[in-house]
Amino acid sequence: MKFSCNREELLDAINKAEKAVAPKSPIPVMEGILLETSGIGIRLTGNDASLAIEAEVKADIEVDGKIVLNSRMFSEIIRKTGDSSIIFESDEQYKVKITSGFSVFEIAGMDYEEFPTVNRFDISESVKIESEKLRSMIKQTIFATSKDEKTPVLTGILFKVEDGQLSLIAVDKTRFAIRREEYLECDLTKNFIVPFKTLNELLKILGDDGNVTIYPARNFILFSMEGCKIYSRSIEGEFVKYEHILESKNSIICKAKTSKLLNTFERVSPLLNFESIKSPVKIRLSGDTLIIDCQTLAGKVHDEMNIEKLSGDDLEIGFNNKFLLDAFSAVDSEEIYVEFSTPQTPIKITPTKGNNFVYLILPVLLKRA
Repeated sequence: MKFSCNREELLDAINKAEKAVAPKSPIPVMEGILLETSGIGIRLTGNDASLAIEAEVKADIEVDGKIVLNSRMFSEIIRKTGDSSIIFESDEQYKVKITSGFSVFEIAGMDYEEFPTVNRFDISESVKIESEKLRSMIKQTIFATSKDEKTPVLTGILFKVEDGQLSLIAVDKTRFAIRREEYLECDLTKNFIVPFKTLNELLKILGDDGNVTIYPARNFILFSMEGCKIYSRSIEGEFVKYEHILESKNSIICKAKTSKLLNTFERVSPLLNFESIKSPVKIRLSGDTLIIDCQTLAGKVHDEMNIEKLSGDDLEIGFNNKFLLDAFSAVDSEEIYVEFSTPQTPIKITPTKGNNFVYLILPVLLKRA
């Protein structure tokens, strides 16, 4: 195998592929990246058996071939070379020579026959959406996925394709998030659950330009974008029934600036960062004033901000401050509605214009003095 290519483009492809490399494995090849010649140059693949990422880089090919290199070593070598171009050579004994300017590295590769193959499946059905939109949708729901492996279906995000709309839904025991968008091209009606790990790595790869085509199949999903493909197992099982949650009505409706809410609750964080078991934040609605109090072992904090109460009575209610921050940080609207009902029922957060997201957060019961 012999090729030459641009160093920065090769490094970018390595950075993508290595996101699917097993960090530690008793099988050395599982800690490697597969390099193989392809239509446009070189394809680099990381594959930990549950997630595979293929990234392509343009290259001038002199000799076709395949080889596996230790991901960490390969990445470090390319990252620290100083020249703008890379010359790569390997022989039948998997001896590799990497040349960049005056730097020459000679390392041992591994047999590609032992590398796990990517499961290529029928891709007749697809959904196409703008890369920037998909990244926004994932960021605005992923915080509500569950960490409890006893309920696997809740450790991912439900992708619901229906009636010309793509919805992403995440639920755990205390939070609910839904984000909706019109997509570009699709006439499907389909549901599939994508694991947290896949979406977390996808977030790091998605750019501001271009489109992503999603191919859902039985047990697997493919996310395809220019120069990169992500293959992932899906999560099997029936997602929770959530439709009735969206129908809940609240008697207390407030309107507020998202940035002010975020800043106000961020000021509470320094006291909570020193606690292993987080104290609840007490919220009091008094007319058009939102009053925040929190007392921890490290001290106490009091803060206030103006809101616009549109309906309802005053209320006292408690929340996990991190859950509120996660929701407010995910919002991309300048203003939001924040709805309350009783100290035992969830808070509801929606945009003042449109209906592209809904967040629900369960309250924490406050101890009475």
